[in-house]
Amino acid sequence: MLPDLDPVIPLLHRGLALQKDGKLPAAEQVYRQALGLAPGHPLTLHLLGTVVGQTGRWFEAIELLQSSLRIQPADPKAWNNLAVALLDAGDSTKALGAAERALALAPDYYAAKLSWANACFGLKRFAEAVETFRAVVCHSSALRRMAWFGLWRSAAAAVCDRNAMDEAALGLNEALSSGDMVLRPFDALAYADDPQLHCRSAAAEVARIMEREGVNPYAWERSARPALQRRIRLAYVSADFHEHATAYLMAELFERHDRSRFEVIAVSFGPDDRSPMRKRLKAAFDQFWDVSQDNATAISQRMRDEGVDIAIDLKGFTRDSRPSIFLRKPAPVVVSYLGYPGTMGSTAYDYVVGDPVVTPAELAPNYVEKVVQMPATYQVNDTQRVIAAQVPSRVDEGLPERGFVFAAFNNVYKITPAFFAAWMRLLAAVHGSVLWLVCSDTDAQSHLRSSAQSHGIDSQRLVFARRAPLAQHLARHAHADLLLDNLPYNAHTTTSDALWAGVPVVTCMGQAFAGRVAASLLNAVGLPELVTHSLPEYEALALRLATHPQELRCMRAHLKAVRSTTPLFDTERFTRDLESAYVHMHERRLQGLPPEGFAVPEILGAGMQPLRSVPPSLQTSP
Repeated sequence: MLPDLDPVIPLLHRGLALQKDGKLPAAEQVYRQALGLAPGHPLTLHLLGTVVGQTGRWFEAIELLQSSLRIQPADPKAWNNLAVALLDAGDSTKALGAAERALALAPDYYAAKLSWANACFGLKRFAEAVETFRAVVCHSSALRRMAWFGLWRSAAAAVCDRNAMDEAALGLNEALSSGDMVLRPFDALAYADDPQLHCRSAAAEVARIMEREGVNPYAWERSARPALQRRIRLAYVSADFHEHATAYLMAELFERHDRSRFEVIAVSFGPDDRSPMRKRLKAAFDQFWDVSQDNATAISQRMRDEGVDIAIDLKGFTRDSRPSIFLRKPAPVVVSYLGYPGTMGSTAYDYVVGDPVVTPAELAPNYVEKVVQMPATYQVNDTQRVIAAQVPSRVDEGLPERGFVFAAFNNVYKITPAFFAAWMRLLAAVHGSVLWLVCSDTDAQSHLRSSAQSHGIDSQRLVFARRAPLAQHLARHAHADLLLDNLPYNAHTTTSDALWAGVPVVTCMGQAFAGRVAASLLNAVGLPELVTHSLPEYEALALRLATHPQELRCMRAHLKAVRSTTPLFDTERFTRDLESAYVHMHERRLQGLPPEGFAVPEILGAGMQPLRSVPPSLQTSP
């Protein structure tokens, strides 16, 4: 309890009680009343900053907490709360500094250690994050479950520390079995191939956001209304309108939208990297809103004020996402598309865009949204992606001059022990072969080499590709013989990159959206035979292709022949199909009808169809 030393303290007691009960607007009102009585009161500024941060107004929270610390700089709790607000705002560098100030004042303050570890994770200082999360697990029972999650995420995300991952998994499994949803949605995708777990995790995250930010959902009435005589106003909302995988896939779609029927708006809350891609994207939209300094409430309100008909969330629960914008219902129709492969866990989202492979009819109950199935695949592609004319030599890439090259270009957090073991068995079976990985973290490289040695494989048969611009990265695919996918989180953009560059991909199809994407893409290029349904089948297929070069050459020739006509790379057809889906969503809303799941037909102009199941070519064999 706070000592009753001045007249604002009773108000602060009342505000704390309201804040504890989740009544954030009321708590804020009380704190502002106290601030009116004592404008420079440091504790009032501190508490007001925390409640403002809880409502998602991070920049305002940062200003308030900094004001408090200018008056009372020896407050470790204020420094830690500043670190939390900075983390929420995406500034890991300043968050690290704030956490260090807190720890300088209180070395055993484990909440600040947790913030410091989270900042290290954001700065890709993964080994330090692992060590600190371990310390929190060992010494703080109150923060242990959050630390278990941080430990697993850090160990998996980049350092591939299997011992730490196994240690964290024990704690996470214990928490999950007790009903405590400690996994964040994006991390749940890589943790288990379990669509029900993913749905529970999303719902828990939504509940956390709603409680933390005191979200008051805006309800659009569903009564029928006359159609407005104007274009349908689409708003694509993302932090990734720059050099980013999402932009690499979607740029051409934005350019190809039919401007006679649609007005297309970018709502950008990410950085301006001043890249050629940023310039291209700004030119592709009718309007480009930079809302990077605005909070979720303001962004949502602006979209409503501007009459957005359909808001499309391209982030979901991925890094730097802002789902709280959509929980406030910024448009009468809200769609989840491309960025996050799973349910958003909230009825604020009306639709999720999938296809018969990633979101078959039998899996629709795992989605809170209504499922929209695109005819061939859910993933759009940019056919203007350039493959550099100059291909670096094998020696330049660190590859041997001869020998079969297995490539696994996924981010290393997707690598699981089971699939890594299969890869090692493939190396053992194919003389002179190497495994080509993308990984720049030296700790991760060390752990992966050590793991290879434990499987009896010379660690030098693991080759780590340097980071390269997209055009150069696509060009070096010429040296890859076969791309190896994995579960539970498939290669997504990585698969389409490989297929665009003419490299076959072997995948294993799982149960959840994230584990079915590569199967969808392979089906869309006419290579469903590269989809397997078990690890032994996957391993056997990869081995057969590695030892039967003629079969592999035929697949490469197929990819080259169909690249300009295959559904995966027919951006014009995809755009028209997606537009027909938007029109159907919009018309249902104008008719006063609730959202429904539907399948976009193969032939434009046909009526929408009931959801379709997995194509026969991809169904699991009995």
